[in-house]
Amino acid sequence: MVHFYTEAISGHVRRICGNGDVCMYLVEGSGRALLIDTGYGVGDLRGYVEGLLGEKPYDVALTHGHIDHAAGASEFESCFMSPLDNDIYEEFCSLERRHAKIDASAHSDFRDVVPEDYAPVDVSVMRPLAEGDVFDLGDVHVEMIAVPGHTPGTMVPLVVEEGIALFGDACGVGTLIMLPHSTTVERYRESLLHLKGYEDRYAIVLRQHGTCVSTKRVLEDNLELCDLVLAGKDAAEPTEHNGAPCLRAGKTDPATGRRVDGREGNLLYLPDRIR
Repeated sequence: MVHFYTEAISGHVRRICGNGDVCMYLVEGSGRALLIDTGYGVGDLRGYVEGLLGEKPYDVALTHGHIDHAAGASEFESCFMSPLDNDIYEEFCSLERRHAKIDASAHSDFRDVVPEDYAPVDVSVMRPLAEGDVFDLGDVHVEMIAVPGHTPGTMVPLVVEEGIALFGDACGVGTLIMLPHSTTVERYRESLLHLKGYEDRYAIVLRQHGTCVSTKRVLEDNLELCDLVLAGKDAAEPTEHNGAPCLRAGKTDPATGRRVDGREGNLLYLPDRIR
């Protein structure tokens, strides 16, 4: 059994934890609510969310189609996600992949997981999500910003009245754009410039992994690294992710994993996927 718990972020936003190394967010307005991401698809997330909301109606939106963000989609009658990630959802959220991931995990959240806890994969619950879509929750609105890079359909939800941008996996301390379906570094840079156009509309940056918080500087750091990669002047530090070799753009301290220059953002990429 998975035990979920919440952390208050603001008057409208709560973080839902208890699903391994990833969190979800619940934005609640006076009329409706919006659940952002569904984790690994184990445990009764739907029951937990409805217990928090009572009779209040709600929608579900996914930042992208990966195993740790979208695998619980089929618990719900419908989920909004970019159609560009539908194939990724079907492949990465398969029961086989989730069993392997969770069986190998030492995270205490998964200690008592049994086969009945797994939500199936069901792409039929997906509803299209696009740049500029707005969820009207009554006294608060959530606007979607398309930031292709990590996946082609990655979205950054903006909680408008709270000035909160949920960067998720779109831009962070180790952005992964070295996956088979990730964009090139050049295309990712364009996405970050698009996201930068919204920077006067948010003051708080949240993520779904690690500390789950960043400063606004994380966007500038990733943009600068894209420029350095494109110019062939980045650290190009050899590393790997899940056993696959790749390069890290910013030089890091092996002991801490943090950038040696004290900057926050970093990215992992492939040398043949720069342009």
